Amino acid sequence: MLSHFAFITGWIPGQIHCAAMLAQETAVPAANGPPPAASLWDMLPLFGICGVVFYLMLIRPQRKQAREHEQLLSGIQKHDNVRTAGGIVGKVAQVDADHDLVILTIDESKNVRMRVARQSVVAVLSKEDAPPKIMEEDNAR
Repeated sequence: MLSHFAFITGWIPGQIHCAAMLAQETAVPAANGPPPAASLWDMLPLFGICGVVFYLMLIRPQRKQAREHEQLLSGIQKHDNVRTAGGIVGKVAQVDADHDLVILTIDESKNVRMRVARQSVVAVLSKEDAPPKIMEEDNAR
């Protein structure tokens, strides 16, 4: 009975009309279209921050490591104990700067020498880090 009374007095159609007007007012008109995309100028600070982080995390440490390796290579002298990138440990017999080579003595008792590229030297070992002489089976008998 209440719904019949409300419809006759115009209460429900009035509520529907108000709701329809309210919905039309809050809707975005189609003429405006989607919101504008961010321009390049808005994103430029983000690109700058990414570039700075990239430099600080990747490029700068790599340059520092390359500089330290170059200093290590320029300081190699005769009689230094060195380790190569392949894991070979030997004593420097000669440094050939013209051809960028280092001649290593691997086994002094048998006069075994090896020629390696100077760039392959990764560490100069101190006297304590140098490996002890290994007794050969032939010498042990």
